Amino acid sequence: TVAIAGTTSSEMDLGREYEFVQVYNPALDSATITAKVSRVNGDTAVQVYAFDDDATGDFVHTTTARATAGMNIFRVLAQFITLVLGAAQSSAARTFYIRGVNPL
Repeated sequence: TVAIAGTTSSEMDLGREYEFVQVYNPALDSATITAKVSRVNGDTAVQVYAFDDDATGDFVHTTTARATAGMNIFRVLAQFITLVLGAAQSSAARTFYIRGVNPL
């Protein structure tokens, strides 16, 4: 859950490492969604980057801003996940549902 006026969820322990996480988001006050990872429980969550063979540079794992409910897939290779929104939610707290996909 991301609290009203907040942008960050508490850390979620998926119980083991997964290649991907599936995140269901409710309707939002127009915000991006980022899945950050921690190496161990309680560690600082960091940005996930990916490289694309068709382009130079790296790419952050952040959605475009959205206001509608949706389902998102993030490639994380991790067990500990924190969701970060690009804007505070002014109308209500938001509850996200997350599960690991493809255990490592």
